[in-house]
Amino acid sequence: MRSLAEDIRHRTDEELVALLELRPDLARPQPADLTALAARASTRASTARAIDHLDAPHLAALQACVVVAVDVAAVAAALGTDEGRAAGLIDDLTRAALVWSSSTGPEVARTAAEVLGPHPAGLGPTAASLSHTLPTDLDAAIADADEEPLTVLRRIAWHGPTAARPSDGAGRTGQAVSRLLDLGLVASVDGGHVTVPREVGLAVRGGRLLDTPLDETGEQVAQRTPEDVDRAAAAAATELVALVDELLDHLETMRPRVLRSSGLAVRDLRTLAGRVNLDEAGATLLLELALGAGLVADDRALEPVWRLTTEVETWRSLDPAHRWAGIATPWVHSLRACVVPAPDDAGRVNALSDGLIWPPVRALRHELLAILADLPDGSAPEPAQVTELLRRNRPRRMPREADEVVAGLLRECEVLGVTGRSAISSVGRALRTDPDDASARLATLVPDPVDHLLLQADLTAIVPGTPVSRLASLLRCSAVLESRGGAGVYRFTEQSLRTALDAGWTADDLLEALTGFSATELPQPLTYLIRDVARRHGQLRVGTAGSYLRSDDPTHLEALLARRDLSHLQLRQLAPTVLISPVGPTVLLEALRDISLAPSLESSGGVVSTTPSGTRVPPRRDRPVTEVGPDPAEQVLARLRVGEAAAERRRNLPDDGGPTIPALDPASTSALLREAAADRLAAWIGVTDAVGSTKRLLFHPSTVDGGRVIGEVDAVPQVYSLHRITGVVVDE
Repeated sequence: MRSLAEDIRHRTDEELVALLELRPDLARPQPADLTALAARASTRASTARAIDHLDAPHLAALQACVVVAVDVAAVAAALGTDEGRAAGLIDDLTRAALVWSSSTGPEVARTAAEVLGPHPAGLGPTAASLSHTLPTDLDAAIADADEEPLTVLRRIAWHGPTAARPSDGAGRTGQAVSRLLDLGLVASVDGGHVTVPREVGLAVRGGRLLDTPLDETGEQVAQRTPEDVDRAAAAAATELVALVDELLDHLETMRPRVLRSSGLAVRDLRTLAGRVNLDEAGATLLLELALGAGLVADDRALEPVWRLTTEVETWRSLDPAHRWAGIATPWVHSLRACVVPAPDDAGRVNALSDGLIWPPVRALRHELLAILADLPDGSAPEPAQVTELLRRNRPRRMPREADEVVAGLLRECEVLGVTGRSAISSVGRALRTDPDDASARLATLVPDPVDHLLLQADLTAIVPGTPVSRLASLLRCSAVLESRGGAGVYRFTEQSLRTALDAGWTADDLLEALTGFSATELPQPLTYLIRDVARRHGQLRVGTAGSYLRSDDPTHLEALLARRDLSHLQLRQLAPTVLISPVGPTVLLEALRDISLAPSLESSGGVVSTTPSGTRVPPRRDRPVTEVGPDPAEQVLARLRVGEAAAERRRNLPDDGGPTIPALDPASTSALLREAAADRLAAWIGVTDAVGSTKRLLFHPSTVDGGRVIGEVDAVPQVYSLHRITGVVVDE
């Protein structure tokens, strides 16, 4: 093959399917034919994405191919592994179109080498590119170096390849650098820096690119018994459900306001944290979980506050296992995180704010759970070990402050019950693929909800387990939770009983419900307290009125009360000269005018104008969010083959002897022209002029840079903007 594009066009269906599965971005949007697919695979953006998703062994193999050429034996020696392993890695890179088969043998794609940069694996440029003369016997020159220069050379070779020269040339380090310059082992880049040529760096490293074995397993991972792990995870999951339930009660009582910048005020967060006996970080996590599960939302009022949603009652009616699944499942796929690595100059990020949206956390969370699931049952790695495993899986996509981020995600797993005693539980393994199976597994680990309580003479009630939904609802409105644990302790107070009476309960209803759940007779102090609070409840009455109607003539108001055509206003008399109605003042005003009366609208300041103002409010339109997944590779390939067949039928030779030029996007156009310029090939291009007409040219590109391509047409220098080029066909 003469180019990567030609190599891709000649691949079999199995190889193309493998390519599309390894690089799904190539199929979005659907390329018209194989030429468009090959052009897209050659773009820098797609190549960078493919390299960013390589794990550490494949990335090291690609770097080795750039440094020592695509040779199995040379790559194996550079990686310190056997040839079979090296051959497998090279085959994987070939399937991903990062390595292709040229006429002279396998080569690294030119764009891949550009993405890796000028210092692959931390090695410097070659001596030839530096115009530097190496010692005749490189190994002997290194061996002749003293200990101090050799130590400096090793450090630069492994952590360089460029280092600043000490300002004090007479010091030990300055003398060591001068000695290395004399031996020809480093090259002077400028007056203040030196660099280690690639040949010297490889020799110092012993021909190896890595300072650790390719498949190093790391430290021994602690082990737990799967039974202990599941018990700890079940306890954490049960505790989480109880904490979220309690937090929702406190949130509804407080109704904290929404900050202008979105989120919850720090003062309100501290109050909530104190009421559930957690620190601020723990309360933030519970709030974020409740937000993700749709249990908490901004009420979008004129002065918005955080309120419970209509989903809360449905969630509370479920058994504990399904309530946990309703919280944990959104967490797995959420874009929100409590461990966002903020910039150095950023201030504090408030709970529930948009500042906690961090899209990379979803893939990070998925990979972290996959790492834990791939370990043997009962394996409990330390956070540092998980970070190293994650770095091995995604060496080019590690977040800032990776240690803190991973530790924070592991804490979330422990709170959720996804892990127990630092090892992934059977429930956590199932949660990754099947939330229904996860909730079913958890249901077998947690005790059944209890439908009874123990009432005591000190006005407390003990629930020996998780209460059933009806009992939990009763206690939530009539008692105050004092302590959690294996058994919950609730206390009946005047305030809590008034809350139940406000919700519509009567004293007889409360006594009957408590008697039905109590395993013993109701204590006399509790009965007296309920009766006493109910007797004093409602002595003062508060109601609502949408509007009032006032007149100095009581006879006039009595006549209005007697009119049947005003019955829809539901007028009631509060005083001889005052009527009230549940409808708004505008509705009342219009209804009275419809019967030929002449009322006026008044406020606390007197009569006000009823002429409408010109103020308008913008409509609220919620844009739908649709998540589109990639099509299966086989379907994409089938459409590619259809497009390729159509392209073959259209390929004919026009009058100018050139082929039909397909339409391409600017990125694909740039990639094809770079390939043609590098291989010194001509290309047929379509160019649009200022008036919109397109002409075909046989173009010899030489440079593609800054959104322009420079070359020749009929030996005349020409420069074209990439956005004016409609398509490219390389004349091979």
